[in-house]
Order: sequence, then structure tokens, then C-alpha cells
Amino acid sequence: MTTFREVFADSEFRAIFCGFGLSTAGDFLARGAVTIGVYASSQSPVLAAVTYALTFLPDLAGGALLSGLADRFSRKTVMITADLVRAGLVAVMATSGLPLAVVWLLLLAVRLLDSPFRSAQTATLSLVLTGDRYVVGTSANTMLANLAVGVGFAGAGAVAQQLGMSTALYINAGTFASSALLIWTGVRSRPVTGPGTATTGRWWGSLSASSRLVRTDRRLRTLMAFAVIPGICMVATALAAPYAVESGNGEAAAGALMGIGSAGMVVGVWAVARWLRPETRMRLLGVLAAASAAPFVVCAWQPGFIADAVIWFVNGAATCFWVPVTTGVVQSTPEAMRGQMSGLVFALLRLVQGIAILGYGLLAEVFAPSTVIAAAGSLGVVVSVVIGLAWRRVDGPVRSPAASVGQ
Repeated sequence: MTTFREVFADSEFRAIFCGFGLSTAGDFLARGAVTIGVYASSQSPVLAAVTYALTFLPDLAGGALLSGLADRFSRKTVMITADLVRAGLVAVMATSGLPLAVVWLLLLAVRLLDSPFRSAQTATLSLVLTGDRYVVGTSANTMLANLAVGVGFAGAGAVAQQLGMSTALYINAGTFASSALLIWTGVRSRPVTGPGTATTGRWWGSLSASSRLVRTDRRLRTLMAFAVIPGICMVATALAAPYAVESGNGEAAAGALMGIGSAGMVVGVWAVARWLRPETRMRLLGVLAAASAAPFVVCAWQPGFIADAVIWFVNGAATCFWVPVTTGVVQSTPEAMRGQMSGLVFALLRLVQGIAILGYGLLAEVFAPSTVIAAAGSLGVVVSVVIGLAWRRVDGPVRSPAASVGQ
């Protein structure tokens, strides 16, 4: 069984790992700093909320339309270019006196470039680390991402308050530039595989080829269906604040619960990668998915903050199933299409999460937050069982997907 020590012994992985951490922390530093800056200058909660909400929209378009760039150009070049362009855009955002509309457009552009970067990084990692080493490496990246999100948001608040939004954004630009330098010096160039295939030579061809692969590959289609579960469990984020108030714990408890959920995710990803064999991880996908939703059923009784903390921690820990799901999707995809497919999976996840957040908000206007959370937990269990049973029928060794290209 692969260990984290073996994975970190690879110099290319270390460069990708450090670059990914810097890019992720910088990305969330920018989100937080701009949101805080907009509120400080406008004193408008609505404008601040719109600013933050805009950072999620590019994931949908970028995941489908721009992820294919990672298959049509050198993936190393795509990562470096995305980082350098983001560094430049963020530096422009740091300019004082820009109209709010311009700030929003720049922020959207920065977020839009995350899709090709993420897809190129995922596809490259699948070549740097093969087999179970890829799963363990992705687990390490997932743990780092959760930590980087916390550091980025915390840094945005502290830096924006002490030094101002412009300084926070210049720091952010520096993280993107540093990531580009790490990738340039630490990751080797590899041949471009996508353009040589007629079906992946254009945006539409890339999308249609990926869609056809999903339609014709039952195993791949079932794996992607698991994206519904994290969307259902977005209730943990969407209604944490109103639930905490309803339970008499105050809004501050909502932040603590979400932080505990992130900590649970880190622990769960580490434990699964460290202690479970590859075949066991895949066999337990349905069980872990159900375990991520089931604890929320208890929220119907508002059991108190300690019990709530356990619920959120278990949800985060069990959400570790998402790592073998995404790595399974990539490993089941032809190498020439991995950038596009990883982008589609991420876009699907964001779409489901966005719909869930909107739905939970509307339901919470009619029903008590605790009722909505408990209902979401019940729904998550049922859906997990259905997808889990379907997965048991198709689970098996990953076959070589090379023959699927162009068919």
C-alpha cells in the first residue's frame, strides 16, 4: 500500500503540491480580500454578497469550456500561463479607485482561469503518479486545499484589516507568480496528446467526446453520479448560521461548525489514504457517501453544540469518498481527455452545489433550518444507497480506456 512518504519522494509531485497550495491560498485570499474591500468601501452587505457569489459562477462555464485547454496545449504551459495571467489581473485589481464593475470583471477572469489550471494540474498529476500513488497524491492535495482555504480566508481578513485590500491583493499576485516559478522549474514538459485526436481538436469536439464517453461507460457514469451527494450535504454550509441561531448557540457557532467540518475532511482523507487498500476504498464508496449524510438526521432534535460538532466532523470525515471518486474518473478516462473530464466533474459538482444552496435557502424560508437539515440528511442516505448499489454492480478493475478515444 502506497505511503505519503513515497509520494513526496517524487520531486515533480513536490513542485505540483507546493504550487497548488500557493495558488489555492492566493485564490481564496483574493476572494476574501475583495469581498471585505467592497463592503468596507460601500457598507453594503448586498454588494459584498454579490461579490462573493460571483466567484462561484466561473467554475460552471470554465469547467466545461476551458478545461479542454489542458488537453490541447502543453499542460505545464497551461498551468504557468494561468498563474502568470492571474498574477497580473490581481495586481491590476489592487489599483485603488477602480469602479466596482471593473473589480467584478477582473475577479471573474481570475476565477475563470482556475478551471484550466486545475484541469492541467490534475491531468499532469495522473502521469507523474500512477496507480495508487495518484490516489495518495490527490489525497495530499485535498488536505492541502482545505488548509489553504482556511489560511487564505483568515489571511484576507487579517491583511485587509491591518494593511488594506491592495496589500492583500499584491500578496495574492505574489503567490500566483511563485506557483508559476515552482511549476516552471520543477515540472517537466510532456507531449501534447489532445490535438492529435480529431474529436478533441476543438471545444465542441472535446465536449462531445467527453459526453459520449460518459454516456457509453456505465462505470464512469456511476462514479460521476456520486457528485450529487456533496451537493446534498451543502446543507452543512448553507444553513449552518440559521441552524446555530435556532439552536440557541449564536452565529459564532456556525463558523466553528464549518471549521470543524473542514478539519474532519482533512482527517478522513488522511485516514482513508493511509489505512485503506485501493480496492477497499472503492468498495466503500456508497457506505462513506451515506455516512456523510446520515448524521444530519439527528439535527431534527437540535442536540446541542457538542453533538452538532460531532455531526459536522463526521460529515467532513466521510466526505473523503470524493477523492477516490475523482481519481477513479480520471484513471478511467483516456489520457488525451483527462483535462476536459476533470473539468466536467468539477463543473458538475459546482452545479449541484449551487442548486442545493439555492433550494435550501428557499426551504428555510418556510421550514425550520433543523427540519431542512434533517430532511437533507435523509435524502442523502437514500440517494447514497441507490448510487452505492449501482456502484456495486459495476465496480471492478479499471480497464485501459485507450480504445475509447475517438469512438
